[in-house]
Amino acid sequence: MALLGDVVGSRGHPDPARRRRLVADALSRANDRLAPTQPLTPTIGDEFQGLFADLVSALEATLVVRLALLGEVDVRFGIGSGPVVTFEASRAPFDQDGPAWWSAREAVDHVRDVSQRQESPRGVRTRWVDAGGERPFVVAAVNAFVQCRDELVAALDPRDAAAMLGLLADEPLTRIAEAEGVSASALSQRAIRGGLYAIRRAQAELRETVA
Repeated sequence: MALLGDVVGSRGHPDPARRRRLVADALSRANDRLAPTQPLTPTIGDEFQGLFADLVSALEATLVVRLALLGEVDVRFGIGSGPVVTFEASRAPFDQDGPAWWSAREAVDHVRDVSQRQESPRGVRTRWVDAGGERPFVVAAVNAFVQCRDELVAALDPRDAAAMLGLLADEPLTRIAEAEGVSASALSQRAIRGGLYAIRRAQAELRETVA
């Protein structure tokens, strides 16, 4: 699975150097957690890309990166499935081509276009395009899932995002609450209201399909 990421509104960020550091840290976090076959790496301009062994890992990477950047940097993602052509392995991720990357680009462009339409979900930042086009129902179901997931994430604040990252990493609720400076019961109530448990469970159910 090819994953292409794009920073939204990068030219308007007040501190470009800080923005780049934050993105690099978020990519490192996703790489450490999900071990992609080709690590998420900044490329040209405000884009980054990587390769994953399966769709579930790619989807979780988009969630981790977005949560890690929430409140600081906005990003959109395109996931493409299909062949990847590598012309020169030592130049990866630059010297690559193929249907997976074309599909990932199509997906990113779709997310950008949808976000600019009236009466469209404003929080959606992720889409999957399958180059083969042989499983339209599965693709539609996954994209329906990420639309709902992304809308929930868009409603979170940075503290919720930090808690969500802890839950995804299976950290004990008491440890997450201690880091947040709140009680475990208060954090649990906030997680229920914000849909954090729903996001975690949905991601876990996807993960079980490739376990």
